[in-house]
Amino acid sequence: MEYIKCVVERITYRNQENGYSVLKCRIGRSQDLTAVVGIMPDVHVGSVLALGGEWKIDAKYGEQFSVEKCEETMPATAYGAEIRQTDCKTIRRKYA
Repeated sequence: MEYIKCVVERITYRNQENGYSVLKCRIGRSQDLTAVVGIMPDVHVGSVLALGGEWKIDAKYGEQFSVEKCEETMPATAYGAEIRQTDCKTIRRKYA
């Protein structure tokens, strides 16, 4: 099993019944977004995740990190905290 730490930039898909999610995440200082797939029911944009899983190549979608273990951690950088704060402000505006 491989381990990565990433920041969730976008939630592409989420099944509300079983928590299966397709996320676009930033790993380290990379400018590229990485596809992360698996059961992650309580993940939000801006979440900093410690993930365990395997790299796989999907015939249709290309390289993805397939998650077996998922843990949300505290933002390690100001960037992660800023993304999380922006997401909370957006939710407040939509539901207020």
